[in-house]
Amino acid sequence: MGFWNRGCGATLFSLSLCCLVACSSPADTDAGSSAGRPSTSTEAQPQLSEEENSTPVKALKEIAISHRYGQTVVPQNPERIITLGSYEEDSLIAIGVIPIAVTEPQSSTGSFPPPWSKEFLRNVEILRPANVDGGIDYGAIAKLRPDLIMATQTELTLEQYEELSSIAPTVIQPGSPNSPEMSWQTHAEFVGHVLDLESESGQAILVTQASIFDAIRPHPALKGSTFAHIKVNEREVLQIGGGKSLSSRFFRQLGLVYPSNLDDEIGGADWSMMTEKLESLLAVDVLVVESDPALRNSLLDSQPFLEPENVIWVDRGSGLDTAVSSITILSLRLLLEELVPNISQVVTVVIDPPTAEEEAAMKAFRLVYGSETIWEDKAPHLQKANELRDANEAYRLGAVDNDGITLTPKAAEINDNEAVIIYDVYFGDSPAYTDLDRTIYLVDGIWQVTKDDFCGFLSAAQTPCPE
Repeated sequence: MGFWNRGCGATLFSLSLCCLVACSSPADTDAGSSAGRPSTSTEAQPQLSEEENSTPVKALKEIAISHRYGQTVVPQNPERIITLGSYEEDSLIAIGVIPIAVTEPQSSTGSFPPPWSKEFLRNVEILRPANVDGGIDYGAIAKLRPDLIMATQTELTLEQYEELSSIAPTVIQPGSPNSPEMSWQTHAEFVGHVLDLESESGQAILVTQASIFDAIRPHPALKGSTFAHIKVNEREVLQIGGGKSLSSRFFRQLGLVYPSNLDDEIGGADWSMMTEKLESLLAVDVLVVESDPALRNSLLDSQPFLEPENVIWVDRGSGLDTAVSSITILSLRLLLEELVPNISQVVTVVIDPPTAEEEAAMKAFRLVYGSETIWEDKAPHLQKANELRDANEAYRLGAVDNDGITLTPKAAEINDNEAVIIYDVYFGDSPAYTDLDRTIYLVDGIWQVTKDDFCGFLSAAQTPCPE
């Protein structure tokens, strides 16, 4: 049955973080962080190749980060950090670093700071987009006397970079101008490199990945369901997210699938204007639509592809809207708590209630495999039960560390005198494995598990049956 991965060394009775992280990985791969040879110069240099933009090189007291405008030497343990990019501060907060000032995104439709970082930024200066110099108020930044400026989530011209570098060392977006936007993992990892906090960023990433696993485990219907993400502005102009957009990469981490025909039509763009051709390809299981609530009825009337039962509405200006637009290591929590259950409701197929015979098969199955089932209730449904009582007792005692083991049937498919049971495995109240299947047999009018099947199950728990 394969309840554990031997490479991780976890048995049925002891799940490990190794198996949670090393044996499964929802992380997307994106353009990575970049750095080069140590230097004390921040003057503009020719754009570097991908090989030169590989891993930050640590000096004794400084780290040199290479980028398309040259190199930035980051001082050791900077204490007065300013962030210029949209929600760039989230990766810093996640590794325990609070900047002295952050910048409100120009395109923000909701309140700032957002709900997931508001508490951390209570005493932090908020820089508003300026009406001069491309939106950057150099005077206000200079007055704050920063020792490091982080601008990895915004596009700077060479002139802007040089002006900022005259104030303090400035770290900009790694990679080429056409590189994909950094995912939440890549950005958190890069910030850890820049600040010499790789261990802290690695731990924050592992914890966040674990929270994704925990959030999707109760929702198996997410896996394989198709999706698309649409934004609607106040003039009812529609844009559709491409397969490489931040939100699409996040949805794929949930097990959802981005349709290949949409991907082919949109190409490498993060977002594309809606066209009739794209509308014709929107036969998806779930549509996430960001819009003003006042526009919903109009959209449903004017856009035939919007079927109410398949749409997840996200109100423009809400915290959820900001979270799905930003996809940071901190905003994920709101998405997992609010958006994932809503998507699950849309993609979960409602099946007919089981028949009386299916109920009987599932009840017998649950009794036999439950570690806490009393022997008198289990024995009638277990072939050669008199030979298995000691093995069953060992199974019951071994399961105590996991607060008991329950195999919860979800469906039964009966064919003559046998039934295939689809079930989930629970350790205590927590689902551990989902959508497994085993067979149970009808013998003289009673549903029974064979000795071989039961012993095969116990062998996974390292509880041998008698010869």
